[in-house]
Amino acid sequence: MKKNVTITLTGIVLIGAVIFYFVTFFAYIPSDKFSGFPVPKDAELEKETAHANIYEWSKASEENGIPQGWKEKEREGASTYYEKEDKKIDLISQTDELTLIEDKN
Repeated sequence: MKKNVTITLTGIVLIGAVIFYFVTFFAYIPSDKFSGFPVPKDAELEKETAHANIYEWSKASEENGIPQGWKEKEREGASTYYEKEDKKIDLISQTDELTLIEDKN
């Protein structure tokens, strides 16, 4: 009896882990303009300039960042600077809005 419970619990945990993996890693697409920086699939592009994109995204907030594989370098209020290799991106995350800015320094 204990063996069946253990197997069932293990199965539930594995299924949960697989769902978490897919939700976390497939909810973003790499941006061509921003060196592969992850952008939420359901974010809508509102405005585009030469060095910045502004997206409307209902899950955006000041407290939560989004990148995977990018190292957080510095945080100043709603602005977080990320770095990967020699590329730098400034992510400004506000309520319902994300702004990506390519750092040219």
